[in-house]
Amino acid sequence: MARGPPAAAAAAARGPRLAGVGRALLLIAAAATFLPAAESSCPRDNSLVRDISRMHQSNYGREGFSHITVAGALAHGMKEVEVWLQTFGPGKRTPIHRHSCEEVFVVLKGKGTLLLGSSSLKHPGEPQEIPVFQNSTFTIPVNDPHQVWNSDEHEDLQVLVIISRPPIKIFIYDDWSVPHTAAKLKFPYYWDEDCLPAPKDEL
Repeated sequence: MARGPPAAAAAAARGPRLAGVGRALLLIAAAATFLPAAESSCPRDNSLVRDISRMHQSNYGREGFSHITVAGALAHGMKEVEVWLQTFGPGKRTPIHRHSCEEVFVVLKGKGTLLLGSSSLKHPGEPQEIPVFQNSTFTIPVNDPHQVWNSDEHEDLQVLVIISRPPIKIFIYDDWSVPHTAAKLKFPYYWDEDCLPAPKDEL
C-alpha cells in the first residue's frame, strides 16, 4: 500500500530527529570510552604480591578514617584470616562493637587508647582504658565490646588489624550501657558490602 502525502511528510519529519538521537548516542558512547572507569570498592586481586599503596582505600563515610583491606576473604579469597590497614585521625575512634572472631592489633604509628568492656555482664559496663603506642600489639577477647580511640590530639594512629573467621559480623552499641542483646548487627560490614553477591529477587 503506497504512503499518502501526509504519511510521507510525517516520516520525513521524524527522520532528522531519529538521526539526531542516533548521533547523540554515538557521542555519549565515544565519550564514555575516554572517561576513567569508576574504581571498584571490592577489586578482586589474587596476585601473589600486591602494592598496598595502589589498593582501594576509603573512609566509608567516616571523616578522619581510612581503611584498606590488605588481604580479605571476599576480595582475595582468604579462608582463615583477614588483614586490614586502618588510620585514625586525631580524636577519631571506632564504634563500640563486638564480634565472635579473634582480633590482633599492631600499632604502626601514633598512640591511642583501647576501651574494653565486658561480655560477662548484661551490658558492656564502664570500659577499661588501656594505653596503646607505636610498636605495641594487643588482642581483643572474643565477644568483648571494645573501641579503639586515637586519643592523641596531633598525630594519626595507624594500625594493622588481623581478624579470624572472615567475613566479619559486627554488633554495634550506641553506648556502654546498651544491653548485649540490643546491640545492632551490621553484616556485611561496610568494606564487604560491595563484595557480597546481590541477593536474588525471589518474586
